[in-house]
Amino acid sequence: MRDVRTLGQLCRVVRLPGLVILLLLALPWGTAQAELPEQSITLRINPSARTIHGEMSTSWPAGEREFRLMQGLEMREARLGNQVLDVIAVGRNRYRIDVPSASEIVTLAWEGTLPDPESVGTRVLLEGDSGILPPRAGWYPTPMEQRDFSLSLHVWLPSRYHVVATGSLADVPIEEDQGYWAHYTHPRIDEVTLTFGLWQERSREVEGTLVRTLFPPGLDEAFADIYLDHAADYLEQFSERLGAYPYSSFTMAASSAPVGLAFPGFTLLGERVIPLPFIPQTSLAHELMHSWWGTGVRVDYPSGNWAESLTVYLADYALARQRGEERETRQRWLRDLAAMPWESERALVSFRSGSRGADRLIGYHHGAMLFHMLEREVGEEAFDAALRRFSDRYMFQVASWDDLAAIFSEAAQRDLGAFFDAWVTQPGRPVLKIADAQREQRDTEGWFVHVTFEQWGGDKPWPLEIPFTILTEQGPQSQEVMLNSRQETFTFALASRPDQLLVDPDYHLLRQMPDAPPIFRTLTLDSDTRLVITRPGIENAGRSLLDRTPALDDRFSPDTPLLVVGGTNDVIRWLREQGVPAPPTPMARQGQARMWTVPGTRLAVVSADDNPALIRLVTALRHHGHRSYLVQASDGDDEQAGTWELDEATLRHSFE
Repeated sequence: MRDVRTLGQLCRVVRLPGLVILLLLALPWGTAQAELPEQSITLRINPSARTIHGEMSTSWPAGEREFRLMQGLEMREARLGNQVLDVIAVGRNRYRIDVPSASEIVTLAWEGTLPDPESVGTRVLLEGDSGILPPRAGWYPTPMEQRDFSLSLHVWLPSRYHVVATGSLADVPIEEDQGYWAHYTHPRIDEVTLTFGLWQERSREVEGTLVRTLFPPGLDEAFADIYLDHAADYLEQFSERLGAYPYSSFTMAASSAPVGLAFPGFTLLGERVIPLPFIPQTSLAHELMHSWWGTGVRVDYPSGNWAESLTVYLADYALARQRGEERETRQRWLRDLAAMPWESERALVSFRSGSRGADRLIGYHHGAMLFHMLEREVGEEAFDAALRRFSDRYMFQVASWDDLAAIFSEAAQRDLGAFFDAWVTQPGRPVLKIADAQREQRDTEGWFVHVTFEQWGGDKPWPLEIPFTILTEQGPQSQEVMLNSRQETFTFALASRPDQLLVDPDYHLLRQMPDAPPIFRTLTLDSDTRLVITRPGIENAGRSLLDRTPALDDRFSPDTPLLVVGGTNDVIRWLREQGVPAPPTPMARQGQARMWTVPGTRLAVVSADDNPALIRLVTALRHHGHRSYLVQASDGDDEQAGTWELDEATLRHSFE
């Protein structure tokens, strides 16, 4: 872990009226880091008045330099040492200075009023006693030409406020009657985020890292210790596998916005999100893992976002494995991917961001399955060695899919370019089937099985290491074969009579499931899905599930995607009139509210006994897109939830 110095070691502080000017001395971050421009920012923020006063000292290259400040802020002065520089306005919120020499420190001072919560077009969020100053929003002079820098950030706020910002907490914050001072540093970054609020702070040290919560009083009392306990567990687990946590502090801060976002050294969680029981048990691990991938090793977005895929695999999937749910998780991912319309398919390399719809399925599920197959391909030891090497080599720098492929090839001591090329750059997934399977008994040699595997889809075949199990008289025998072509026949010798062949029974392969039963997401992802409302007054509930105008044509056809929303009795009447087949389990009157799909059709039904129950169900369905059915009781609790049985007949063969 890098050397984090105290304020006294790093700087001298000169107090002037209303502002502290920080004169940054050299930072010993190592040879590569020492070449970075140093950027020291000092801020005074008054949330109630929405005012900000700031000063930034930095080393910019000589020549004309343009930068941006958001509307409502104005430049006070610019200096090069003792020389005052002219600040020229060159456009809306844009300024230019002429830096005569790169050998001296440029100091920029600015002040003004931050936008109010009703302002349109601003990315700054100020609401009540809290605020978020996001990256690249212009709340500090932001160069038009983005580049990395080493950061030292001092922030003053009125007493009772706390602040968290990009990087590591470098000193113990100073709390006094006159206000609150905090100091954050980062050795290499290209943008800064800051958030503040009237929070309570709790903290503990975990393996040399300060772990903190910054929650409002009510949430602090009820949930802070829960979050600290889980964060400590995750930090120990992840550090053991990946190497040292890359910051000296990790902060979990509350936000009035309903978010869950990862930033360098901290995560921001919505105040309505924090009480949800699954957040500390699952989502928190995901946000902490981003400290290594995404905010630690940064993403080269033009060449694709690998960080979400790796984070899902190393956090979400790792937790599922600890719970013994790894097989179920892989099956759910493949079901979700099967629900995606063909027109939404694209290569993983095209994924940039997005946590909903087809973007999420490709960037999260397709990508995580890639890393699952990769770990099986190279083995756990080489896989973990590659992760540590990737972290060591690229921490705080930008990395691409190509860099990742090169690191794993080094660790595995073989070229994995073809593997990454197939699963990262080729859209879609292969459909796999048993084209033919025969058994043969030879008098002196025993039993033989001849299996022809076939794959289709895509411009060229995928490299498929196919796991399969042959059930014999003496028990199961599991093997793997590599299929690199569209079709190939393999022969296996057995000691006893084979009875059945099961291909990929544990869902280790990233593949398309053509026979997957429908799930709710099948309808919501399809742009052709029609919305039918069976009675007036509930149109808004329907639109929250499917953002489109209800259709006048309510006719049912098994091949037409249709989402029907209504009350219990009118939906039952519609089902009867349209001759809709019954689902595997009767659903129409289960619980007080329910959703179900109908196998063999492209229909989903959402109904409830009354409007409040319908609203509760509609809200819950945002988290149940992977279900075939969901039944809620009168209190909104889930009575039943699941998917219809999956029958992959094309990957199963019984010998006769």
